[in-house]
Amino acid sequence: MKKTFLSLAAFFALTFSSAVSAETFTNPILTGMNPDPSICRVGDDFYLVTSTFEYYPGLPIYHSKDLVNWRLIGHAAATPQSNPLKGAGTSGGQYAPTLRYHDGKFYIIGTNYGGEGTHGISIITAKNPAGPWSDPVWMDQWWVDPSLDFYDGKAYYLTPDNAGSFLLGTVDVKTGKEEGERKKVASGLGGASPEGPHFYKIGDYYYIMSAEGGTGYEHREVIQRSKDPYGPYEPSPVNPVLSNMNVPDHPFQAIGHADLFQLQDGSWWAVCLGIRPQNGKYQHIGRETFLAPVTWTADGWPKVGTDGVVREEYERPALPWHPWEKEPARDDFDAKKLSLHWNFLRNPYDKDWSLSAKPGHLRLNGSALSFKQNDSPAFVGRRQTSINADISTKMSFVPVAENEEAGLVIRGNDKNHYDLLVTRRNGRRAVMMRQYLNDKAEDSKYEYIPDGDVILGISATPDEYTFRIKEAEDKPWRVVGKAPTRSLSNEVISGFTGVYVAMYASGNGRDNTNPADFDWFEFIEKD
Repeated sequence: MKKTFLSLAAFFALTFSSAVSAETFTNPILTGMNPDPSICRVGDDFYLVTSTFEYYPGLPIYHSKDLVNWRLIGHAAATPQSNPLKGAGTSGGQYAPTLRYHDGKFYIIGTNYGGEGTHGISIITAKNPAGPWSDPVWMDQWWVDPSLDFYDGKAYYLTPDNAGSFLLGTVDVKTGKEEGERKKVASGLGGASPEGPHFYKIGDYYYIMSAEGGTGYEHREVIQRSKDPYGPYEPSPVNPVLSNMNVPDHPFQAIGHADLFQLQDGSWWAVCLGIRPQNGKYQHIGRETFLAPVTWTADGWPKVGTDGVVREEYERPALPWHPWEKEPARDDFDAKKLSLHWNFLRNPYDKDWSLSAKPGHLRLNGSALSFKQNDSPAFVGRRQTSINADISTKMSFVPVAENEEAGLVIRGNDKNHYDLLVTRRNGRRAVMMRQYLNDKAEDSKYEYIPDGDVILGISATPDEYTFRIKEAEDKPWRVVGKAPTRSLSNEVISGFTGVYVAMYASGNGRDNTNPADFDWFEFIEKD
């Protein structure tokens, strides 16, 4: 399908126009760890991808028809070949993809950072965005945040040069080989860490829109343009395109890393990342995806949101309302495959998990691995997609050695996580609530429990997690411990990810452990 744009005159005259109805939507549109969004429209359908770092499968593909209701339809980096993560450190792995559609095919270009084996920039393709996606074409380069788009019969390839400027060239998308020399075409516009560029041809101009200020509280988007793709580029007189950095009391911060796109009616919108800090400047569930309208000045410069600020609520796009069937809060593990929202930590080992060993259960076989190695322990987790939530699971597990443990984990990263686990202490079965911070156990609480199934629960609020246990669904909860959310915030532990809640098992150096069988897992969003 060809991309269609308004004439330049009509385009510049067009501002974000009102829908007749007063219906609105609230931000963010994708909650939990969904940073670096990139979007494309194909006819009446919208597709969006976000970064996943060390989680597998990677690069989730979301689908929407109205830009407000989204469903997860697959992952683009769903094989070890396309997503090699063994040995990737915390916040390594899949960075900042760009999603585009051209001539009947979807393209993603992105960087796999760190780990063992082949890594760097790659291009993957698919005819169906739900997959399967192709094996990667590796470009053998290390530039971060590459962008790809198709204009003038060419595939333009834009990257930061990691030194404050941007490089532009063309590439053969089938081979990954550059066509001619990449040229420095523009520089950052004064903020730290110029990155996340996207390249657009709109009317008579080529635009480079990019992020600056790092991905923290000074994050912002700037834009520049030229009538020649190779410059010179002039900066917008109304930069930044968007940023919430000058409204410190706003509930959304670190707004940036945006992607522009045009609707069927000719109006323009943008997706971007942002955070929702809690308890001051502490955000723990990760950078999320936001949506805002785009207006244009009379001389052709865009501005996102409300004079550059992304608000909590907007009138929704002039598109037919199209909700999807909501995924059940409880997963009974009755299917032959894991639901799409489940992720592993790095590339998983087949022997560590099963849906068939005990039908109707997810079985985790704890191995010698734990979070102490840059590897893949027995871990099946999902994003914390609601700041207020009730999380629980029913588990059957009989540890036979003191170092065996299985249960629920709230993971910030490998060195910072909260654990509600069944283990063995002094020869007796016990439940343990452990605060593992700064790569050591800061606080652990134990309670001896009888043999038999156990239900583990975690209640999440903006301030803290409360860890609970009961022996049967009709019994009352008993609180085992509490821990602050801020200790898992990015401001405290650094990195680019958000909190995951996971089922987990480990022998902590010992392979021959008893299996942990999870009968069900429930995540109830309360925001």
